[in-house]
Amino acid sequence: MKELMIMYHPVKKEIRFFGRFKGDFVEIPYEDCPFLVKYSPGSGEFLLQNQGSAFFDDIWEQFSKDNVNLTFKGTKIDYEDFRKKVLDYNEEKGKEIFKISEYIELPNVSEIYEAISKFCDEALASFDTELKNQETKQMFRLRKKLFDERKAVLDQDEVNLCLVGTYSAGKSTFINAIIGRRILPESINSETAKMFKIKNSKTPKVNFTLHSSKENRADNVQIVWNEAIGQFEVVKTQNPHEDGVIRKMLDLETSSVAELGLKQHEQLCRILKRLNDVPNHEQPDGSSYINGIIEVCYPIPLCRDINFTFFDTPGTDSNSAEHLLILKEALQQQTNSILIVMYEPTKMEGTGNSVLYKLINGFRDGSKNDQGVSIDLDRSFHVINQADTKTSKDLKLLRNKKVMVSLKEEDKICDEEDMEIDLSQARLFFVSSKAAYISKAIQANIDLDDERTWLANHKNEINNEPTVDPFTENPSNIQAESGIFYRYDKLANADFETKELIADSERAARECGNALDGVIRRIYVNSGMYAIEQEIMKYARKYALAVKAKGLYDSIENLINFVRVDYEAIENQARLSKEHIEKNIEIMKTSMVKDIEAAHDEYVARITDDSLETQVAEIKELVHEIEKRQEAASRQADKMQWIALKPEIFEKKNEIIISELNRYLQEIDDVYKRIRGNILSSQVQELKNIIVKRIKEYKGIDEGLIRRIADISETEIPPSELTALKMNDYINEQKAILIFNTMDKKAYKRDLERAFNAQTVEQFVAYKEEVIRVARQRTADMVEEFKNNIDTISGSLELLVKDESRAIEEQKKAKEVLDMIGAKDAELNRKIWGEKD
Repeated sequence: MKELMIMYHPVKKEIRFFGRFKGDFVEIPYEDCPFLVKYSPGSGEFLLQNQGSAFFDDIWEQFSKDNVNLTFKGTKIDYEDFRKKVLDYNEEKGKEIFKISEYIELPNVSEIYEAISKFCDEALASFDTELKNQETKQMFRLRKKLFDERKAVLDQDEVNLCLVGTYSAGKSTFINAIIGRRILPESINSETAKMFKIKNSKTPKVNFTLHSSKENRADNVQIVWNEAIGQFEVVKTQNPHEDGVIRKMLDLETSSVAELGLKQHEQLCRILKRLNDVPNHEQPDGSSYINGIIEVCYPIPLCRDINFTFFDTPGTDSNSAEHLLILKEALQQQTNSILIVMYEPTKMEGTGNSVLYKLINGFRDGSKNDQGVSIDLDRSFHVINQADTKTSKDLKLLRNKKVMVSLKEEDKICDEEDMEIDLSQARLFFVSSKAAYISKAIQANIDLDDERTWLANHKNEINNEPTVDPFTENPSNIQAESGIFYRYDKLANADFETKELIADSERAARECGNALDGVIRRIYVNSGMYAIEQEIMKYARKYALAVKAKGLYDSIENLINFVRVDYEAIENQARLSKEHIEKNIEIMKTSMVKDIEAAHDEYVARITDDSLETQVAEIKELVHEIEKRQEAASRQADKMQWIALKPEIFEKKNEIIISELNRYLQEIDDVYKRIRGNILSSQVQELKNIIVKRIKEYKGIDEGLIRRIADISETEIPPSELTALKMNDYINEQKAILIFNTMDKKAYKRDLERAFNAQTVEQFVAYKEEVIRVARQRTADMVEEFKNNIDTISGSLELLVKDESRAIEEQKKAKEVLDMIGAKDAELNRKIWGEKD
């Protein structure tokens, strides 16, 4: 049996193989492993979670088709994934091909992130204080500014938790319980239900857009907490057109809640409840409405290192298509998004929840996900709320339930089949959000009398102390005691993970003790909320923080490499004669600059409407997607011809069709947003390659100097300024009656097709115009950076000619700094890989 050690770390996204040689593990070079070279760093980033049977097949082939004894060195979370993959592979092959004999734990991602952050701070401080060459230092500070901007983006990286479920499933109560404050209104009117985006922030505030059809305008409104006076205030604006009725309502609400002596979270809840009652759509009288997301900023006490954002979606309502568009727009270009599907145990069969249906059905097939939205369906949480309302027997039956989810009949245009969710294959959690919230409320001394009464009536059920060790029994055999709801949890088919989750909750419950405050804390654990929080944070640390750490490390490496390339370029030029150096300076500042400018002028002249449509594959893809939506719109219009409708229903049916057509327009926009970055990055890169090829043709300019001139920072593509167009209402009641009286139902299809196609053409033209405009702007910015690099390196070379001793001293100092940072980088990598000094 072969012996192999596999080392993997999610921050580096690298995998390394070691073979046993004379008792020790020795790293195996990838060039000696034809079956494994595809996993080398030179072939791209490696993500363990994306590997399957083919990965183990390659290892088996590489090691002479012999059984392999494995040692795995990695983080604990990655080890669990790896172990499951090995078990699955062995089961698939019907024999034990791979056996894990040892596990060596590496530092977790949080520790590595802290180490990388410290390394970044030390490297930046060293460069800023020790670099003496003013030209290099000036360019370093420009690069440092880009680094700081990128780090700020990484620091704002969010894990999005999207809650969907039928009306009254308890989504808002669930979020309130995690936050520990009842800030979201509960039991609200589903017809006007808004979508709330709750962001982690130390400073409480509310942001939303107020639309006014009367003024044909949209105004951003902000309500902020004023600590000095202990109440929320509507931020005053200079806009005289702002809707007076809504402002007066908000001013009255914020002042009245303060007069009642309400606490901060109580005031916020009252304000959000009032905003929820504002209409969602344009009103006949022209009054204001809110049809977008209401953003709520409030502390979310989950994880210090990661920003969580909750999306609390409306449940069953008549505006499901619009809510779906709003949610998709909110998640556009986001990563690390996870779906939390909430169920009320008495209403598991959720007819009418269009948001739930279309989100899951739309993202289940990866090929359908053209919206650029990253929702991790495989790790979605399915949460049965209000577990305290069901018996133990009922809860056990729910663990294997197949839930049917469908659209409301009036929302159906095509013959869409119902969808089945098999909870036996899901990551399933049971919780009493009410018990969880009351536990936190009592701990914070903000509970109400009725909440204490509820707890008193349920304390015997929820305050049980666990008595069974889940590691000694199969999870399916554990007796889930009444009120200990985490005992019913099941992480799909992962028995080990399920055991570990339950064991963690058991330990947390026991650690609470039997004092009064401990009893209250144990209620939170027993409610099932603690287990859910642990899985949320596990997901975040596993993916979001690893991505953040990798991005931070790559950014500082780019900055270090910039200084190193600058140092090496000058070091190589120092070996030349002064006459040769002066000649190089003159060539760079005259002929080379002219060549770079000419290459740019020629390139942008070729970026036209025709060239985009005929030469850019992504634009061809966009055209294909538009044509598909035009065909789908025509099929939607056909529905009016064969469905026998009464005139009074015609207008309502038209609203549904228009809603679908608006969804098609949004989907076209989503496709454009997905491909836009690739198009523009490719254009910038193509011009860069043209310029580098030209400047390489200059004789006498060595490769190091060319590399320094071509060291261009990564092009930042600005977000699109365009939004999807929308169809007009098209049909009103009078026009509906006219169509039916004349029996010219074909007119509906002709007009609808003409209007929809016109909108798609208008969108397509706008997309091409934006691509051309941004391409010209970004390529011009890149040319300026080429020229700045020439100015910088010329300044350093001029110093080499005029004051050689000073230039040599500056080079010596630069080398010392690079060597020192190189040593710290090596130390950091040893920490990442768990290697001894």
